[in-house]
Formats: sequence, C-alpha cells, structure tokens
Amino acid sequence: MAFNEQEEAKVRELLAAFENGKRINELDPAEGEPGAMRIEVMDASGETRSMELERAVAEAGNPIAGRWWANDQATPTAGGWFGSLDFLKRLPETLGLGRYLVTDDRELHKLDPKDSTRFADGSPAALDGSMGQCMWCWSRAWYFTEIVTAARTYWAITLKPLEGYKSVKIPVGGTSWLGAAVMDRTEQKLCSVISEAERYRGGAGAALNVANKAKHPGADAPQVTMLGMAATNLSTTAFGTNARKRGEGWEANWFVAQAAVQILFAVIMGTRNSQAPYNAEKDADGLYQGGFGTGVTDMPDWDGYNAYYPVIPTSVGLEMGDGTGLVEYGLPASEAAEDQAAPYKTFQVPVFFGLVHAGYGHLWRWTRGLTVSQEAGVKTEVYVAPSMYADFNPNSVEGLLKVAECPQAEGYIKRVSTKGLCMMPTAVGGSTSTYYADYFWTNGATQTGLRVRAAGGRADSGTTAGAFTALAHLAATYAYARYSSPLCVFVDDPTIEA
Repeated sequence: MAFNEQEEAKVRELLAAFENGKRINELDPAEGEPGAMRIEVMDASGETRSMELERAVAEAGNPIAGRWWANDQATPTAGGWFGSLDFLKRLPETLGLGRYLVTDDRELHKLDPKDSTRFADGSPAALDGSMGQCMWCWSRAWYFTEIVTAARTYWAITLKPLEGYKSVKIPVGGTSWLGAAVMDRTEQKLCSVISEAERYRGGAGAALNVANKAKHPGADAPQVTMLGMAATNLSTTAFGTNARKRGEGWEANWFVAQAAVQILFAVIMGTRNSQAPYNAEKDADGLYQGGFGTGVTDMPDWDGYNAYYPVIPTSVGLEMGDGTGLVEYGLPASEAAEDQAAPYKTFQVPVFFGLVHAGYGHLWRWTRGLTVSQEAGVKTEVYVAPSMYADFNPNSVEGLLKVAECPQAEGYIKRVSTKGLCMMPTAVGGSTSTYYADYFWTNGATQTGLRVRAAGGRADSGTTAGAFTALAHLAATYAYARYSSPLCVFVDDPTIEA
C-alpha cells in the first residue's frame, strides 16, 4: 500500500516524535504547585482522562466509598457511586461491621460472622450479659463528608478527613444489634442482651393485663409476658441515665450512633428509602441495592393485640449473624382466632449486616444528645451536644450547637441536614417513593417548647416509617409503650464542632 505525500509527512512526524521521546527520568522537573498539576489516569469506564495530581495522591492514600444523588431528580436511589469501587464493595469488611460482645470497659470482642453464639475464634459466647453487651459495631473509626454542588449531592465515607471539606469523625463504637433497649431490672441499667430471665423483662417491667383486648394472644406468649422482649415505657432521659450507669462512653441512642446507621445504610445500599423492595442480588457493579421492604411497620390493630407493647422478641434474627436479608417471624395467634396454628401476623424482619430492624419499624427510638426548640408559627431550630462525655440536659439548649432549622409543617422528607450529624429534615414535600421517602412529624406550627427526636417509626407506621423518619413533637418527659432507645457505645468521645 503506497502513501500519498501528505500521509508520508505524518508518518515522518510520528517517527521523529518517537525517536525524540524521553524517559521519565530524562524529563525536566515540574514547576508550580501540585494543585495546578494534572496527570493521566484511566477511570472506571476504561477511558483515559486527566486528574489533579494533588487529588490523585490524596485519594490513593485515603480512598472514598461514596454515592451521589442528582439534585434535580426526586428518586431516593443513588445516581451512582464515586471514589473507589473496590473500597465501596469492601466497606462493611473494612469497617468491621457486624456483631460483637462489648464489655463495660468498652473492649470489643468479635463474634463469628455466621454464628452469634460463638466468638470469632470458635469459643462459646453467652448473650445474657455475662460476657458483654450484644452490640452492632464498626471496629474502625471513619469519616463522613457531604459535598453539595449545583448538580449533585455526594455522601462520602473515608478513613481520614477529606482535604478541603468538612469531614466528621465517627469513632469506633456501635449500637444494640437488637434495634431496641433491654433493661436490667435488678441494677436499673440499660443493656443489650438476649435473655428470657425475669431480670430482663421487657415492656414496662411487668407482664401485661390484656384481658380486655379483643385480639390478645395467650397468657404465655412473650408478647404478653414481656419475657425476652425490649424495654419501653421510659422517657429519653431515663434511658440515658440508665445507660450511663455502665460508665464513660455508654449512652442511649446518642444522635451520632443514630446518624451512623442512616449514613451506612444509604451509602452501602445505594438508596435513602429503607422500605424500597428487598433485592438479594447485587447490581452490575457488584454493589448492594434496594431496601428491606415493609419490615415491621404494618401491624394490624396493635392496640387490640397487646396495647402497643413490643411484638418482636429480642432473639429474632439471631441466626443471621453478620448477614443481610429478611427473617420471617409469625406472631402467636389471637386467643379468639379459630385457627390457633395460623400466626396473627407474619413479618419479614430486616437485618443489615447483623443489625436487626435496620434502623426502622417495630419501636420508636428515642435519640439523645439532640434537642429541637420550636416557637409556634415562627421557627424550629435543631441543637446538638458537642460532647457525649459531658452531662446532657434535654430541657435546655445552653451549651449546645445550633446546626439546622426544620420546617414547621409535617410531610414526607425532601431534604435532610447532615450538619453536626443531626440528620434532621430541612424541607418536606416528598412522597412514599421520592427523596427520602420517610415522614417528618412536628407540631411546631402550633406549639412552643423543647422537643426530642424519636427515629425510625413503629410497628404500625406503614409507609411513614424508615431510617430517616423523625418525630419531633414530644417533650423529654414523655414515655409510652411503643418507645424504646437502643444502648450505644463509643470508644472515644464523638465530638461535634461548630
């Protein structure tokens, strides 16, 4: 094949460029600041692109596990991932997510990922409190960063702060894997154990009198005896006081622990909608996808069954270990039912890497360390405590940090503030299938005073429930049968800066 004159000239130019090329060690030293330099990289698409040298170096030593959402789209499903795909895939393993027994001096002892009745070394593990509290932990500290641009909102998890952004540290710690509290009635301490002993009787600490309830189960059902059930009917202050009896670093669902559950769920699962359909398959990138479905949120006539007291025993989901999926549980039949073998209601209980209920449904979760101050018809402000290691008084905002303002109207959540890890709504107007797909309850338009947050929803909340759901119209003194507060722990103080 013969070249024409123009083609021959191009070939000569290419040969000359090849012959005159230099090896890297023969190039002149670069001049200027690293932030102004760019390098050639191949991205996840396989295309060759350019990248700032400074950013490339930083991210190589501090990989990002991130998801992003398009600001002009209402879907709760992430538009995609960013950072390191491999790091995002390995995030649960890297952070050590799963079940542990944690002693009062805050030593974490990993349980077998597939058998929560054994330690990782195979030795037997007692879940009755004698060897520690049953906690869902991350054994490695991590940082959360939200980046908002004109087009997108990015949520990033890293092992070190992201340079140039406001990153918030989440110290080593965790929350009860039961998704609710248990009370040691002998020592009046909050705990997280699986036991049917009288000492840990749930509810308000006594068997229920449900003779006047039309759909009540038999007297020996745990939903009546309250043995092996979660503790409820205490105020957020009482839960916190009883948790702190364990020593420094222990609390009752401190807002940082609550935020950690919400962040990890959204980033790992790639959605903000807890009740999105469950999907056991991973997506084309090998990432988790979807939510956990209805969960324990569609309880029929809860009052008529057992007067709004807990319905899911603390042992449910035990067999899942550190797994992710759904566990079937059938409530004992009503004594009035003709077919005593048929469950009153069958639930598909969510488990998120060992965390039962995955942060929503069954019982409201009082959230400590966060106070809502509302002036009727004027404004609703959110404050958080800068330190968990100091005393906390939910009846005052003195010494707290203002981090957000909530709408004074109820509705499905459209936007959430992550400032100070408050995770409180800043706008409503969504729906059951858009934005966060969870509900914000408030009486700020008509009532003035200080309020506390209850998170997640309850067994009869329906589509309003979810990990991002926030109820903020009750005072810190309020107590009722369907409110609990999971024990939480941090190895270091989860400090929040202004």
